[in-house]
Amino acid sequence: MTKVLIVEDLRDAQKWLQEAALLAFPSAQVNCCTTLRRALLWITENTPDICLVDLKLPDGTGVNFIEACRTRHPACYQVVTTIYDDDIHLMPALQAGASGYLLKDEPQTAIAGALRSVVTDGAPPLSPLIARRMLEHYRQRPLPGEPVNGLEAEGQESLSPREQQTLTLIAEGHTIARAADLMGVSYHTAARHVKNVYGKLGINSRAEAVREAIRIGLYSP
Repeated sequence: MTKVLIVEDLRDAQKWLQEAALLAFPSAQVNCCTTLRRALLWITENTPDICLVDLKLPDGTGVNFIEACRTRHPACYQVVTTIYDDDIHLMPALQAGASGYLLKDEPQTAIAGALRSVVTDGAPPLSPLIARRMLEHYRQRPLPGEPVNGLEAEGQESLSPREQQTLTLIAEGHTIARAADLMGVSYHTAARHVKNVYGKLGINSRAEAVREAIRIGLYSP
């Protein structure tokens, strides 16, 4: 049974997200917390599979929760659900380890589909507008003769061709197992590539992988 936690202080939004979660996972156990304090207490006593997190809470921010939950439950998917579509809110959430970023003005069926995909396929749940913002923010194409990923100028290690391929596949939403099949390597080899990519880029989530793949020109949503 999928265990869902909704961190949202507005009752109407809470109810709407609960309906979306049950649309995605009909047999899910859905729990709701209206404050950061209650949500932090809840995750000390329970292990969620996926969290839907509002960014503005009465006693803190959703980013605070994402950081805490990611530390305690690294396998849990942290999905921001918000009205804010600007970089000021988007980037800190992704840097904190959010697995996705969905806008509340999306159709309920679209929200449900995105939640289902992140759990079943590991596909980062991103509203179309957010994907476009990420593309605009990180649209940096390398010049001829430069490293494909352009990371050496930033003092970071360059990705090998195989690591670049791995990053592209992960950004496209493929699981590690599927990426391994597409590259013709073992699961453990693909997992090692993912670990190396995350380490070199200083990232911790699939959503951040999408962001970096867009930034360095390996993926376009």
